[in-house]
Amino acid sequence: APVRAWCEVHGVPVELGNEHIPNFWRLRETQALCDWLRQREGGVVSLEMLRQWLAQQRHTPWIEWLQEAADDLALEVGGAEVPAGHCIEWLAEWGREARRRQRGLLLLSAHRAKGLEFDHVVVLDGGWSNTNQAEDADAPRRLYYMAMTRARKTLALMRFRGDPKIAPPSPARERTGHVADERVPYRIAASPPHLAGSHPIRAALQNDFAVLRRPPAPLPPVAPELELHHQRLAMKDVDLGFAGRRADGHPLHRTIADLAPGDRLIPRNTGDRWELVDEGGQVVGRLANGFTPPDGTRCQSAAVLAIVTWSRTLSNPEYQRYIQCDAWEVVLPELRFMPNGT
Repeated sequence: APVRAWCEVHGVPVELGNEHIPNFWRLRETQALCDWLRQREGGVVSLEMLRQWLAQQRHTPWIEWLQEAADDLALEVGGAEVPAGHCIEWLAEWGREARRRQRGLLLLSAHRAKGLEFDHVVVLDGGWSNTNQAEDADAPRRLYYMAMTRARKTLALMRFRGDPKIAPPSPARERTGHVADERVPYRIAASPPHLAGSHPIRAALQNDFAVLRRPPAPLPPVAPELELHHQRLAMKDVDLGFAGRRADGHPLHRTIADLAPGDRLIPRNTGDRWELVDEGGQVVGRLANGFTPPDGTRCQSAAVLAIVTWSRTLSNPEYQRYIQCDAWEVVLPELRFMPNGT
C-alpha cells in the first residue's frame, strides 16, 4: 500500500494485482463507440474515421484504451477498411484480452505471482520470515525463491538494513540454493555489515559480473500521503440500480452524464449505506450494502474511476419493478482511506 501511494503521489502508473479493472465492454466510452459504429451498420469504417472519432471525444484514461485498440486493429488489418459489425466483434474480443494486460508498475504478492513472468522484477523486503502454522520452516525460503525466478531480464532484491525482525537463513540451508546457476543479471542490495561474508551464496556472487551491489539508500521521513490506502471499487461494490430507479427525464441522469473520470466525489456514510455526492451536492451513486472500509481507517476522499452502463435487461429480475428507465449510467469510484487518528 505505501508503494502504491508513493506512485500515485509522483504520477507513476501503477496497479495492484488484486484490483478490479472496470468491465471494458460496459464502459461509457466503449458503448459510445459501439453506438457510433452501429449507425454505420452495413457499411465500412476506415481507421482514419475511427481515429478522428476518438480524437473528438473527451479525453479519459478509457479513451486511451480505445486509441490503443485502434492502433492494434490497424496492425491487424494493415490499414484496410473494416465492416462496422466486424469492428464491434473485434473490439469485444480485444477488451477481454486488454483486461489482462499490465498497464504500469504491477504490485502483487509472491503468491499471486506464481506461474507469471516479467522482464523486470523487484522483490521487496519485510515479512519473509512469517510462517503459516501448516507450513514448514522452509516455506518462506521457497516462496522467496519462486518470487526471484519470475524475472526474465533483471532482478532487484531489496533489504531493510539491520532489521532485527528479518532473520537470514542459516548457512547450511543457504548452500541448498541455486541462485548462482540462474541465467539472470541479479541486482542485490548491499548486506548489513554484521552479515557481510556470512552467506556462502552472497560470497560466491561478490565479484560476479552479473551482480551489481548498491550501497544502502538513506530512507527519508515517512510522508503523510504514504499512509493513504487506495481502493478501486468494482461493479459488485456499488448499487447498480441507483440511477435506474429514476425516470428518463430525472436530473440525476444529466448530472452523471456530466461527470468524468478523475472528478472529485464526496463519500458520505448515512449509517446503513455509503453515498457518493458530487461537488454540487447531488447524490450520484450509492455503494453496495456489504461495503465496509478497511479496518482502522476513515474515508478521506473519493474520485470518479469510471462511468459504466447498465440496463433493465441486465438487472436482477427481483428488482425489475423498481426500475423506471431502460438504460442508465453507474458511477464507479476510487476511494482513499487514511488510518484513524491521522
